[in-house]
Amino acid sequence: MNTIKNEVFFLGFCVEIYKAEKNISGQDAFNYLYRTGAANFIEECYEGLHMTSHLYVIDSIDEYIKNNYTDAVIQGGEAIGKTQINQG
Repeated sequence: MNTIKNEVFFLGFCVEIYKAEKNISGQDAFNYLYRTGAANFIEECYEGLHMTSHLYVIDSIDEYIKNNYTDAVIQGGEAIGKTQINQG
């Protein structure tokens, strides 16, 4: 399987484990990960993340959101009050 296809499958896996952990729908998890930029983080860090445990993946996603957005909270799957932090 090619790397892009693997990354897509892994992103789907991440949506599934994130929705289960946060007790939200798959659509809400998907929307949240895209609105916060975490989906891009997952794709960019595929090589390092895909060999880790699902708990590590969830922690990494939450840490990314915490470090890159202020007040990013899940409320009905929406990233409420998200403001990207400039790191430049």
